Amino acid sequence: MVSPYDPNVLSKEEENNETNLAVSIASGIGSGLIKIPVGLASVAAEVYDAVQGEGVKIEDSAVARLEKFIDDSVVGDVLSGLEDKARDTAAGRITEALVQVGIPAARGAKIGGQIATKLIGKIKSGKRVSLTGKTAKNLAKGQKQANNLNKLAGVSRFAATTTGGAAGASLIYDVEDIGTFGDIFEDSPTALDRDAKNDTEDEALRRLQNRAIFFGEGVLIAPFAYGAGKIAGLIGKKGKELAFSNSQFERFIDKYIAAPFRPRSKKSQELFEAGMRVEGQEGAAAIVAKDLVRDIDNSFKKIFDKSMPAADRIKNKDDLLTQMDGLLKTSKDKIVNGEFKFASFNEKRLKDFKQSLNNIKVPKDKQEQLISTLINSKKAFNRLQTDLLQGGNLTTGNKDELLQFFSNRLKSTLSNDYKIFENSKIFKSSNYVPTDEKRLAVAKVFQNYAKANRVKNYGEKDALLDVDKVLENVRMDKVTKSPVFDFESKSAFYDGVVQKANIAKLITTNKFDKKDLITSQQDLKAFRELFGEIKDARRTIVNNMQAMSAITARDKFYNTIVRNGKIVFDNPTQAQLNLPNRPGYTRSRFGMQIKSPLGEEMYTNPMNGKFTSSEYEEAIKFAEKMVFDGFMKENIYRYGIAIPKGLAQVAKTVLGPFTHMRNFTSAVAFSLGTGNLFKNPAFVLQNFKKSFNTIQPQLLYRNLPEDQAFYQFLLDEGVVNSSSTFQDVQGLLKDIAKGGDVIDRVFGKLGKRMTKTFRAAQDLYVAEDDFYKIYNYLAEFDNLKNAYRGTRPDIELAREAAKIVRNTVPNYSYVSDFIKGLRRSPLGNFVSFPAEIIRTSMNITQQGIRELKDPALRSIGARRLIGFGTAVAIIPPTVTEMFRGMYGITRDQVSAIRRFLPEWSRESTIIPNKDKEGNLYYTDFSHGFAYDTVVNPIQSVIANVEGNEEGPLMADLVTGVAKGAGRLVEPFISESIWTQAIADLFVRKGRTAEGNQLWNPEDFEGNKMFGGLKHLSEALAPFSFQQLQRLGQAAVFGEDPDTGQDLSVTGELAGFFGFRNIKLDVPRSLNFKISDYNVKLRNSRRFLPRAEGNVKPEDIIQGYIRGNDSWMQGMKDMRKDIKAMEDLGFSKRQISTIFSRRNLGSDYGFLTKNRFKPFKLPKGLIEAYIRNAKENGYENPLSRATFNKINLILRKLSRLSLDAPYPNLGIELERMSTFSTGALPQLPMPNIQPTARQINPTTNLTRTEQALLSPEEQVIASRT
Repeated sequence: MVSPYDPNVLSKEEENNETNLAVSIASGIGSGLIKIPVGLASVAAEVYDAVQGEGVKIEDSAVARLEKFIDDSVVGDVLSGLEDKARDTAAGRITEALVQVGIPAARGAKIGGQIATKLIGKIKSGKRVSLTGKTAKNLAKGQKQANNLNKLAGVSRFAATTTGGAAGASLIYDVEDIGTFGDIFEDSPTALDRDAKNDTEDEALRRLQNRAIFFGEGVLIAPFAYGAGKIAGLIGKKGKELAFSNSQFERFIDKYIAAPFRPRSKKSQELFEAGMRVEGQEGAAAIVAKDLVRDIDNSFKKIFDKSMPAADRIKNKDDLLTQMDGLLKTSKDKIVNGEFKFASFNEKRLKDFKQSLNNIKVPKDKQEQLISTLINSKKAFNRLQTDLLQGGNLTTGNKDELLQFFSNRLKSTLSNDYKIFENSKIFKSSNYVPTDEKRLAVAKVFQNYAKANRVKNYGEKDALLDVDKVLENVRMDKVTKSPVFDFESKSAFYDGVVQKANIAKLITTNKFDKKDLITSQQDLKAFRELFGEIKDARRTIVNNMQAMSAITARDKFYNTIVRNGKIVFDNPTQAQLNLPNRPGYTRSRFGMQIKSPLGEEMYTNPMNGKFTSSEYEEAIKFAEKMVFDGFMKENIYRYGIAIPKGLAQVAKTVLGPFTHMRNFTSAVAFSLGTGNLFKNPAFVLQNFKKSFNTIQPQLLYRNLPEDQAFYQFLLDEGVVNSSSTFQDVQGLLKDIAKGGDVIDRVFGKLGKRMTKTFRAAQDLYVAEDDFYKIYNYLAEFDNLKNAYRGTRPDIELAREAAKIVRNTVPNYSYVSDFIKGLRRSPLGNFVSFPAEIIRTSMNITQQGIRELKDPALRSIGARRLIGFGTAVAIIPPTVTEMFRGMYGITRDQVSAIRRFLPEWSRESTIIPNKDKEGNLYYTDFSHGFAYDTVVNPIQSVIANVEGNEEGPLMADLVTGVAKGAGRLVEPFISESIWTQAIADLFVRKGRTAEGNQLWNPEDFEGNKMFGGLKHLSEALAPFSFQQLQRLGQAAVFGEDPDTGQDLSVTGELAGFFGFRNIKLDVPRSLNFKISDYNVKLRNSRRFLPRAEGNVKPEDIIQGYIRGNDSWMQGMKDMRKDIKAMEDLGFSKRQISTIFSRRNLGSDYGFLTKNRFKPFKLPKGLIEAYIRNAKENGYENPLSRATFNKINLILRKLSRLSLDAPYPNLGIELERMSTFSTGALPQLPMPNIQPTARQINPTTNLTRTEQALLSPEEQVIASRT
C-alpha cells in the first residue's frame, strides 16, 4: 500500500539533499576562491567585447564563449556544485561573497599602499616619477614643502590603499549578484543597471559600467569605515588621555562617543573603582546587620511559640525589644591598641532584662543567645568605628572623648517603630487603633496649646476632633521612618495656617518651644504612645550599621583619592595643569568643602581644601547628574510616567514567578560563555553547592559564618548583589522616591506582610543572579590558582578572579551613567541588561585573547574563547538545526515559518517543532537566551538573506543589518511596558501594537472605559498574571477564549523558563497579512494628490507611477507569503478559499500567475478632481491627453511579471509627449455628412463613446 504524500515530512532523497551548515560555509569558501580567477577572466572578456564587439552576436561574444568554456569544463562542474551548496544557507552565501570580495580587495589595497609608499619615497628624495615624461623642475623645495609632504603622506597612502582595495573588489565574478548600497534606494546614482542588452558592445559596456559603480561606491564608503576604525582605535589606545587631549576632535570623541557608554563615564578609572568599593562596603555592612536581626527573629520564634496567646506574645516581644534597645545604647566600650572593644552592658539593665526573660520562662540557653547577639552587634559597630579611627581623619585621639562621642551617637540613633504604619489601607480588620486613654492624653496637649494661645470655646470634643485629624493624616518620614503630621495653628498670628510636626526631629534635638503644640518630653511621649511606638533594638542595629558603614566607606574612599595623587590637588593651578582641557574646575577659592555627619568638631574631611575638575568633584561628592534629571523634578512626569513605569517593571520582574525561573535558568549561559562550565563535572557540582550555600535569602536554612564572610568579601569586591535588571528597577524606584522608599508607600497600603513578601521576592531575585556569579568567581579563582601554582598570594589571585567576573558577567556597577539615566526615560525596558551583555561579550573576547598570549594562562584563554563561541555561535543555530532534523522540517519551511511569525520573533532564533497531528509549533529561543543581544543582529542578517534569495546580496545584507541594529537598540528606544499601554489607548485608539482590538469602536463609552482600565491594570499586574491566565486557559479550554488561539499546558509551562511553545496558526496569520495587503493598496493610492488646490496633470501621473511602484512591492510580498504557505503544505485550494472569503479571488489569480495587477484611478477621486477644477475655476487636469498617458502606463504595467524590476516610465511618456505635440502634415478634410448623435439619457454618452472609452474617460465625457 502506498503511503499518502505528506509535504511536512522529508523523503530520504530530500534528507540526503539537505546541506549541512558547516558544509554550506565550506562550499562558500571554495566557490568564492574559484570565482576570483574566473572574475579576472570575465573582466578581460568584457573589455574585449567593449572594444571589439560591434556587430558581434550576443551568443558569440567573448563573455558568452568564456562562460560556455567554464560551464563545459571540470572547473564549471566543481563551481556549480559548490555554489549550489553554498546557496543552500544564508551563511554559505554570505561567506562566498566575503571571500570573493575580501581577498582581491585586500590584495588591491596592499598593492595600492606599496605603490604610494614608493612614490612618496621618490618624491621626498627628489626623484619624482613623472607620468608625463617631463622633467620635474617645479618640485617644491625646502623644509616647508617637506613638512607638507609628510602631512600628505598618510592621506596619500590612505587614498591609494582605498583605491586599490576598491579596484580589487570590483574584479569579482558577478557584481550584480552582490549588488551595491545604491540598489536599496530608489533612483540612486549607484544602483546597478540590471537590464541586459541585446547588443554585445552595449552589454559589455553595461557590465563594465556596473563594475565602475561598484568600484566608485567602494572608494566613497572607505573613508567612513576608516573613520569608524580610527575612532575605535583612539578610544582603545588613548582612552584615559582623550579627555585631557589638546585635540578638540579627540575631546569631542571622549565626551560624546566614549564617555556616555563606558562604565566609568567621565570619571578616571581609579575614581570609578574607588567609588564602586563604597557600594560594596556598605552592602557588606548591610548583610551583617541583616544577619544580626535574623538572629534576634529566630530566637524570638523559639521563645514565643504559638501556644502563647497572641496578645501576650506581641506585648512580651515589644517589651523585650525595648529592653534590648536600652542594653545596646547603655553599653560600655574601651579602646585597646587603636581598636574599639566591647567592655560590658549596664549591670542594672542586664539584670532587669534577664528577669523579664525568666518571667516568661525563657530557657537559659535562649537567654544567652539573645545576649550573644547583642554583643555581636556591638562588635560589628566597633569594627566600623575602628576602621574610622585608623583612617586618621578624626580630630581627637583622646580615648575618653572618642568613647563618649560614639556612645552619645549610638544613644541618639533612631530605633522607634510605630504600629500605626503597619496599618493596611485595604484590610481594616487588623489595623492598629489607639486606646481612648491615649487619644485623651493627646487631646489634653491640644487643649493646653489652645489655652496658651488664648483660644476660647475649645473643649475636649474639639481637641478629640483634632486628634482624629492627626491620625488620619499622619505619614512616615521618608528618611527617619518616624511620624510626621499636619495640624492647624492656634496662634493669633497664624490662625488656621497648617503647620507640620516631625517626631524624629523633636527626639534627636530635645528642643521645645512653649508656643508650639509639643512643649515637653511629656507631650512628646503622649504622641509617641498615640502612634503605637515600639523601641526596637533591630532598628538600632540596622540604622547604626547603615550610618556608620556609609561614613567609614566614604572615609576610605577619600583617603584613596588623596593617596592617588592624580585626582585632587592642593591648589587650582595644579588641578588645571594636571587635568587640562576640562569644562570646569572647583569654583570655591577655599577648595572643596564636604560636610560630615560626624560634625566638623570630630571629623576633618581630607577632601576639604582640595581642587579638581568639576566632573571629578561631582563624583567625589556622589552628586553626578544623569539624563532626565529635569523630568524627574516634574510631578506630572513622576506620577504619570516614572512611577507607573517603575511599578510595572517591578510587577514583571521581582513579582513575576515566570521571570524568577527565567532569571535563574538563563543565567547559566554566563558560566558557559566564560568557559567555566568546561571544567571537571565534580568541580562544577561541588561549587554549585558552594554557591547555593553562599547566596543570601537563606530561605531554607541559615548560612554558615564562613559562607557569610565569603559573601561579604564578594560584596566588598563588587561581584554580587549587582543584578543589572534588578538594580535598574531599584534605581528607578530610588529616583522616584526622592530619598524615600516608594515600595513602602505602595506596598505598605497592603500591610506589613505584603511588604515582607516583596522584600523576600527582591532577595530571591538577587540570589538567582548571584548564584552563577559566585560559581564563576570560584571557577576563575581555581583557574588562576592552578595556573600560577603558588607563585602568587591567594588574596592577589582572589582579587584578580573578582575583577575577571566583574568584567565578564553583567554587573550593574559597570553600567554607564548615561545608560543608567535612560531608566528614567518613558522609553525602554531594563536598559542596563543589554548594555552589559554588549560590554561583557567584548570583554570575554579580549580576556580570552590576552590569556592566549600568556603561556601560563593559555589553556584558560582557549577554554574561554571556546565557551563563548559555543554560547553565541554554535548553540543558537545548532538548536534550530537539531529540532529541524528531528521533525523533518526543511530550511525552506523554516524560512516560510518566519513569514508568519509575530514581528518581534521574525528575526529571532526559532525552534520549529510539531505535535503528533503534524501541526507546526515554534519556540522563540531568543526570548530566554541571555546572549541574544549580540546574537540577534547576526540572526537578523541571516534571516533576511534567507527570506530574499532572488535579490542582490548587498540589499539583503544592509536590510538585515538595519533590522539587527534596530533589535540591538530596541531595548533602549522601544515603548516601556507602561507607555506602551498608554499609547495603545490614546495613540493607537484602542488597538495594541500587535493590532489586537481592545474594545469595539461602536460600543458604549462606559464599556470602552472599562476595557481601557482593564488594559492598564494588566500592564501593572504582578505575579505573572497574563502567563498564569494563559496556563489556566490551556488547562481548562485548550485555547484562548477571546482569540480562539490554541494553547497547550506543556507549551505554557515551558514559558516559565522563557521558552514558550506556540502553535503556528498560518491561516489566521494570512488573514492578518491580507489586511496589511489591503492597507498597502490604500497607502499606495495615497501617492495620488488630493483633490485640493490647482492639481496639475503631471502631479497625478507621477503619483500614479509612484503609487503603483509601491503597490508592486506589496504584491511581491504577498506572493512570497503564498509561496511560504505552499512550502508549509497548504494546497492552492485552501489558500484560494481564504482570499475568496476576503473578496480577493481576482488578486489571488494574478499572484499565482506571477502577474502584476496595477490599480486604476479610483472613480471617486476622478469625480473629485473634475468637481474641484469646476468649482474653483481651474483647468481640468484629467484631459484626454492625461488619460492617454495613464492608459499607456496601465497597459505597460499590466504586462509586467512580479519578478521584473519596476520600469522607468518617464522615457515612454516623453516619447508620447513628443509624438502628440509634433506638427502633423496638412491632409485634405473628408466630406462627411453630419448625422444626429444618439445620446443615452442615463449615461449622457453615445453608443460609440460607451463602446470605446475607458470607464475614467466615460466619466469625463458624460460631464462635458
